Amino acid sequence: MSQPVNSDCEKISEWPPRDTGKGSSSDESEDEESVRHICEEKEEGRRQKYIRQVSLPGAGPNKKRAKLCESDEDFWEDPEPAAQASLARWWRREGINTVQETLPNSSNPNTRLLHVARTKEARIFLKSEICRLKHKLMTTTGLEKAGILSALASYYDMMGEYQDAETCLHKSLSLNSSSKHTQWLLAKVKKQLDAISIQTAVTKNLAGKEKEDLSFPSPMTVERVSGNSMSADKFFKKYSSTSTPVVITDVVEDMTHSQWTIEYLRAMIGHKEASVKHVVHGSAEWAQLETARTMKVSDFIDSLDEHNTQKLYLFDWSLPIHCTELSKELTVPKYFCHDFLKKTREGSLYRDSWPSLFVAPSGLSGGLHVDAFGSNFWMALFQGRKRWLFFQKEDLPLLYPCYNHSTDPTFDVDVFNPDVQKYPLLSQTHPRECILQPGELLFVPAGCPHRVENLDKSLAVSGNFVDESNIQVVKQELRINALKDPRALDLLQQFSDSDSLTKIP
Repeated sequence: MSQPVNSDCEKISEWPPRDTGKGSSSDESEDEESVRHICEEKEEGRRQKYIRQVSLPGAGPNKKRAKLCESDEDFWEDPEPAAQASLARWWRREGINTVQETLPNSSNPNTRLLHVARTKEARIFLKSEICRLKHKLMTTTGLEKAGILSALASYYDMMGEYQDAETCLHKSLSLNSSSKHTQWLLAKVKKQLDAISIQTAVTKNLAGKEKEDLSFPSPMTVERVSGNSMSADKFFKKYSSTSTPVVITDVVEDMTHSQWTIEYLRAMIGHKEASVKHVVHGSAEWAQLETARTMKVSDFIDSLDEHNTQKLYLFDWSLPIHCTELSKELTVPKYFCHDFLKKTREGSLYRDSWPSLFVAPSGLSGGLHVDAFGSNFWMALFQGRKRWLFFQKEDLPLLYPCYNHSTDPTFDVDVFNPDVQKYPLLSQTHPRECILQPGELLFVPAGCPHRVENLDKSLAVSGNFVDESNIQVVKQELRINALKDPRALDLLQQFSDSDSLTKIP
């Protein structure tokens, strides 16, 4: 598996909805006066500080002008959005002592900032910064103005005012078309606006129905087929190319030389150190999974049977990178051997990421998520049972996705306990469900949101892969990721070379 709803996202839970593209809220008028006073106080403070600075001895015309205040930095050139950096500074210096709300018990900075940004005090601060930046635009030109517009867009994005963010980003790029950070932020905002547009259209179609009459659809059953009767070509034509999930039986037992169990892992790799994760409800991270600690695999296995409040998860642990001895024991099923990722140059992004190991305690359930960069996904289950609930890729906007600090969405909805009154668009989704049994393999097509619950203590191996069915979507996602990651650009260039996709691995 690979690597959110943004708390600032305007969810369509009203009947009829407000103009979600603007992200306005009913309490904004209550804060206007506070914002106006803050803006006036800041401008006066800057004016007085400037007067003091230019009066200092040695502050002649050839001296570099001192910054008027710390927030006057060129922070829009930083890889992180200006709003996040500024909000973090505000929190450390002021917010931590003034915000009364309880934040999630998380050390993850993205999660903490996400929830800080929801507070009334933080939103007043963010509005005051928007006011300051808009005022500063009046006196700037060229590249500096482009930077301010990009920074301003990040504030609008954090406030849920996505149309304003998009407008600022287009203006910024008209002044500085080479800014990769601005291009990336625009791609992220466009994903959010596209989802909102579909949500609005579907909601209007439901306008004649009472919310009380809506219900979550009964999940369809995933087809099961035997690997003994299905060739790789048939799999591609019937399932991969049509984005149809399927459970394949009679395959897993031939994937390993020895019988893999959790106790077998203890004997083979118990001495190794591994990073384990845990679920944090309300997390801004993909699948609501955050790093918990690093520990010996044997100690982690011991924890599986303990009644801890914090369940740990050995999640997506790369066997080629961390455990070559197990990787050599494993044979990837024929259906996924035509993986373009394995045909790239040595050291390329994702080339050695999979197969990967999943070991989980009974009862652990991550959040709803979509596998990253448009990849297909398979999972072979060796021990335990897993409940899978997933949706077709066209359902994504109806699940209230939000793009917080990433172009991979996260979700607030609980699809295991769906609240259709709060999230009425769930009634229009097309869920599928299966209980994956030991010895079975599941194929999940690219772009399909899904959630998994471990019904028992479980051991599984998985892989993300790229073939003809999803290569174009993968290239689209890599174009966005390449704006931040040079390795993504390298992979994109290899995938754009037709010869590299047809050569023998």
